[in-house]
Amino acid sequence: MAKRSILAEGEEATEINLSSMIDCIFILLIFFIVTTVFVEESGLQVNKPDAAAASANNDDSVSVALEITANNKIMIDGQEIPLSQVKNRVKDGMVDADTPVMIRSHERASHGLFISVWDEASQAGANQLSYTTTN
Repeated sequence: MAKRSILAEGEEATEINLSSMIDCIFILLIFFIVTTVFVEESGLQVNKPDAAAASANNDDSVSVALEITANNKIMIDGQEIPLSQVKNRVKDGMVDADTPVMIRSHERASHGLFISVWDEASQAGANQLSYTTTN
């Protein structure tokens, strides 16, 4: 008994011709590449200050720096002063009310002493008070 072929004799194998479909895909690809518009996003224009200008401003400014040590000592210009003299020393060091006054306090310093120094500097007329902590 002879096996019968799946394909009947005389029939040709069918195949799909992909060449025309690939041509269409390439034409579409070229079309999209050519017609794509690259949008330049417009951002916000910011005028950044120059570093040289910032350092020039700092050279001309006068500031008063107070330091509270870990042993709760108040230092100004490397000298220990009592709390009662903070107000007068800050007044002497300030040119005007906008002179920056910076209080640098150690992290172990008393919070109450820091507040007292802050109050004394405020009573001296300092409007620009700032503080930092050190460890």
